Amino acid sequence: MTPIPADTQRRSLSRTLPVSVLLFAVVPLVIAGLLTLTEGAQRLRDEQDLRTRQTATLLAGRVGQLMVSAERLAGMIAAAPTAQVALRLQSRDDHAAMEPQTQIDALGGEWLVLVRSFPEVDQVELLDPQGRIVQSHPPRASSDTQHRRVPQVGGPLWLARNGSGSVDVWAEVPGGAGWVSVGLSANAMARALELPAQDAGEVRALLRDPEGRPLSLVRRVASGPVEILPLPVLEALPSAGRDAAPLVASSPIDTSGWHVEVQASLDAYRSLVYAELLRFGAVVLAISLLSAWLAWRFARSLARAIREVARSARAILRGHYLNAHVQLERDDELGLLAQSFNHMSRELEQRERERDVFGRLVSPEVRDQLVQGELILGGHEVDVTVLFSDIRGFTQLCEGLKPRDVVLTLNEHFTRMTHAVQRFGGYVNNYMGDAMVVVFGAPTPDPHRVERALYAAAAMQQALAEFNTERASYGAAPLSIGIGLASGAALAGQIGSPERCIYTVIGDTVNIAARIEGLAKEEPGMVAFVNQATHDLLPPPLRECLRPLGARTIKGRDSEILVWGLPANAALPEPPVHLLRPEEEVL
Repeated sequence: MTPIPADTQRRSLSRTLPVSVLLFAVVPLVIAGLLTLTEGAQRLRDEQDLRTRQTATLLAGRVGQLMVSAERLAGMIAAAPTAQVALRLQSRDDHAAMEPQTQIDALGGEWLVLVRSFPEVDQVELLDPQGRIVQSHPPRASSDTQHRRVPQVGGPLWLARNGSGSVDVWAEVPGGAGWVSVGLSANAMARALELPAQDAGEVRALLRDPEGRPLSLVRRVASGPVEILPLPVLEALPSAGRDAAPLVASSPIDTSGWHVEVQASLDAYRSLVYAELLRFGAVVLAISLLSAWLAWRFARSLARAIREVARSARAILRGHYLNAHVQLERDDELGLLAQSFNHMSRELEQRERERDVFGRLVSPEVRDQLVQGELILGGHEVDVTVLFSDIRGFTQLCEGLKPRDVVLTLNEHFTRMTHAVQRFGGYVNNYMGDAMVVVFGAPTPDPHRVERALYAAAAMQQALAEFNTERASYGAAPLSIGIGLASGAALAGQIGSPERCIYTVIGDTVNIAARIEGLAKEEPGMVAFVNQATHDLLPPPLRECLRPLGARTIKGRDSEILVWGLPANAALPEPPVHLLRPEEEVL
């Protein structure tokens, strides 16, 4: 025999492949990400510029609405008949001697009610064509000037008041009899310029008259409180250079030249760019780690597949043909290699199988598939119904019997039970002490597995009754069994080693059947117990024979399961012919 070559492996794909992936995949990703980040920074700059313009438009709308409201108030007062009466009284000598309170009453109380309904208004004055104050609210002191400069006819009707930040809105009395001036306080103008909160940076809002002079300045830093700055004011944010210059947006209030100007620092833009940079770094790091991990997983899988083929080749060199099958489910070149290798080893394995297959302890249901090689280690998932039966109190029954008598009793019992279940197509999977496991739906799929299982459970109880009658004839104690039925998915296949294995079913369905069988201690009037899956799969005539037992807690499970029982006096319908196996096929 040719000597087995020594292992000369020095490097592993699990290390070299991840490094290659990082070099050829992550580096281009970083370059593309930096280009995307540059584009995103410009997009953020454009978005902040848009927000600044939108803020200016919003504030201009507020200020314009406030001034239009004051203009409407001035027009209402100018159109009031009491205003014209007060202007006519201006020419009388006795009017000059009126007290301020008497002058106010001359216009009527409705004027005061109207003025007080506008809290933004700080003063209202009625003047004659020459600018002499006829009425004012609040009243002026005698030491204050009693003359004001009135606007020109056809000129602007919104005028700043002596650089105080207040604005006077004028309206002419019909017929040129005089003027009405409504003053908006500086605080009201500042409140109209209140800035929305933002993430970072400083923003200022300025109200400018047609000559461009600032009348009000409001500042807000990030989400802090709004600050009203006194005049004269610094009209622009401090800047360290061209790149740090603030964004400026202006929005007109009306056609006369009044406008709102918003100045926004770039702190918010820089914070957003910094956040984008952090996110990009996190994404690159995550992608790098994920790529390295995926490459490592792929390399490990590839190396494992190659080692599997090498292991099988060494097994053939040693003459271990049964252990030379390569378990690879791949659709690439390695899968093709594994298929070719398995085809070669399968011929050798077939000879070994033909020599020892009948030396195993097998059941007739799996004999043909086993000879044809359809059943391999591991099996496959199938939908089955599992019947678990156990003799109740058998341990106490055996205390007074000899071992030989115990074996004879079990053999007689299992012979009758096996015949009962095989009559309905059940496959006796295993005998465990005084218990037996029967499978319906494997190894051959069966769409009627649930009905067959329930009829088999009833047949087992009937066969047990006949057996107990026979035992009573020679003075033996009667036997009692519990039966549990559970339906669901299970893994069916060969379990064990290549040299010695058995066909069985494994899964939670088997465990449930074994656990609910134990409910026979609590419910002696029931001959069988089924889980919810079995109940739901039964046809309505059989389902009506079951009685719900509610949710039960079974050993080994945290959650409760719903259980139904088949009463001993339940009258099952006659089983259809297609559910029964011919007598000659039943052992």
